[in-house]
Amino acid sequence: MKNPFLTLILCSRNDFYMGNSRWRLETSLNLALLNAKRADFLDQLEIIVSDWGSEIPLHEILKLVPEAEGRVKFVHIPEDIAIIEQKDSKFPEVIALNAAARRACGEYIGRIDNDTVVGEDFFRKFAKLQKNNHKNELDLKDSFLFVERRSVPFRISRLSLNLNQIDSFIKFFKNHFRVESATDWGKEFWWSPVGIMIFHRNIWKATRGYDERLIYWGWMEGDLALRLGQKHAVVEFSKFVGNDFYHLEHYPSLTAYKDRNGPATPRQKNEPVFKGLSYTVNKDDWGLWQKEGITFVDYKLVNTKQWFLIVFNKLFFIPRVILALLLRKIDQIKMHGRDFIYNKFSILKILLGKIKSQFLKLLVS
Repeated sequence: MKNPFLTLILCSRNDFYMGNSRWRLETSLNLALLNAKRADFLDQLEIIVSDWGSEIPLHEILKLVPEAEGRVKFVHIPEDIAIIEQKDSKFPEVIALNAAARRACGEYIGRIDNDTVVGEDFFRKFAKLQKNNHKNELDLKDSFLFVERRSVPFRISRLSLNLNQIDSFIKFFKNHFRVESATDWGKEFWWSPVGIMIFHRNIWKATRGYDERLIYWGWMEGDLALRLGQKHAVVEFSKFVGNDFYHLEHYPSLTAYKDRNGPATPRQKNEPVFKGLSYTVNKDDWGLWQKEGITFVDYKLVNTKQWFLIVFNKLFFIPRVILALLLRKIDQIKMHGRDFIYNKFSILKILLGKIKSQFLKLLVS
């Protein structure tokens, strides 16, 4: 693929980060490909995974759909290089993502998380915007585009459902998942957990990607929003394409949001800086461009099937999902107590009131 319209970049590692990380990555990649195919976008899509320090490379063990061949590529940064580059960080996403962006061929390059499903509607709407967009409303080529994501409950994602089942679940409930938005606590939309952050390849080249000094957690998209805002529009892109991104949650349901990057996951954070930011950062070799030992390979199908898990998932799909959703409600009651029950009771009263009103209207009309 020489000139895809969109390259999705993400970074990951062959480990067991917070549980079923391999399943989350496979699900994200596979559903991105299948949703792109449904939207007639597949031939315009490239996906690059930055594999950071895996002893056994991800491309050798992931079980992806046939559509992955020729469209999914892996940048593998060996462990000896990763240890040096990450310094005292556990995972320097900025360097890993830059390594993928630097090798991308797409006209637009969009960053997603390695456990976020990209929906069919996004691909369709993004392609339509490119064809019919009026620059006075939105100039795609001159904008920093950011979309917040929706959250698939932990009680569901922890089940590691097979591809058809998690796909069906997301389709059925997609409009009811909570949007993870920083605006709920008075921040700008680009402070939110990323669904997708996307802009034209010429901007990536000019700004030289993420600031590679931000090797710890957080603020990486915020830094880019402020830096790019010096020359380009900063756009809440969900107003144009919706929140068609679904994060496969990996924090236990009883973990409060404020603790998810604190006590629940101890790690050093990047300090936000608002002033004195340069539009262009990093050196000419940003994204480990000239580093020897890094490989860039196409995905080849891995033909292994775990028949027991497939049969188990099919037989117990509905009971497992129902039980998981019930347990989620119990978790919410434990966390929020009376407030949760009162809120749901109020919603039920409103719903019953609407039903009563429609019934009476039917009787007298």
